[in-house]
Amino acid sequence: MAIKYVKGKLYKLQITALQGDPVQARKYMDPIALNELTASIQKLGVLTPIQFRQDDQEALFIVSGHRRVKAAGHAGLTEINGTFTDGDTRLQGFVENLQRESLTPIDEAEEMDALMKEYAFNQYQLAAALGKGQSSVSETLSLNRLPEDIRSASRTNPNIPKTMLLDIAKLKNESSMRRKFQKEMEKAAQAGKPAVQVQKQKPALSTQRALITEMDGLTGKLGGLPWREWSEDDRNDVANAAAGIRRAANELLADMNWSSGEEEGGEPDLPPSSNLA
Repeated sequence: MAIKYVKGKLYKLQITALQGDPVQARKYMDPIALNELTASIQKLGVLTPIQFRQDDQEALFIVSGHRRVKAAGHAGLTEINGTFTDGDTRLQGFVENLQRESLTPIDEAEEMDALMKEYAFNQYQLAAALGKGQSSVSETLSLNRLPEDIRSASRTNPNIPKTMLLDIAKLKNESSMRRKFQKEMEKAAQAGKPAVQVQKQKPALSTQRALITEMDGLTGKLGGLPWREWSEDDRNDVANAAAGIRRAANELLADMNWSSGEEEGGEPDLPPSSNLA
């Protein structure tokens, strides 16, 4: 029988029963800081309870305290204290992260943008919900102008200062932003600080090539599925999914009037594409 949780009440929770919230703001955990927190928990325990919620399928999700749960698991704990919450848990979790567990500037900017879209907030309404000034919110949101390669590098390097990213975001085009970012990283390296190299972006695949690559990858995954180790429900579900793929593939091949020649043991009629080599 499912437990009926009461908002604000403290519970002792099995760590293995907790799932990370898929919409939480934190995308990166600094491994050094996580190791320090793990050592602290080994010595003193988890001093502050986490917050958690329950979905319609009775699964438990962390609202705030993802780092504490991960560190507690690394410390060898099997249980952790948590208080139940409901309502606008996404907004609650973000505010908790802002107040207690520092986010990278990019995580903060991207989550602010997501909240504005989800709640149909303007900048003034978002600022009021977060307890921040509108100018501060506007400044942080400007980081979403940065190219994805710079944002990706900044997610995994907490040493990159927000002020530097804000200056770069003020530049007019992405090429200027990349040059400025690389120059700043080179300065940091010369000063003995961790540097990040911006990876050159590969040319974007066309819609057709991206789909073909995805289908080719799926074929490889299907060939190596360890389905014999799965539960009966999972085996039935993957069989139904595979049957659906087969039906769609047969309809596509029929529309293309394509025959592989496999019935006679021959090779496919069409020449292999050089793009798949």
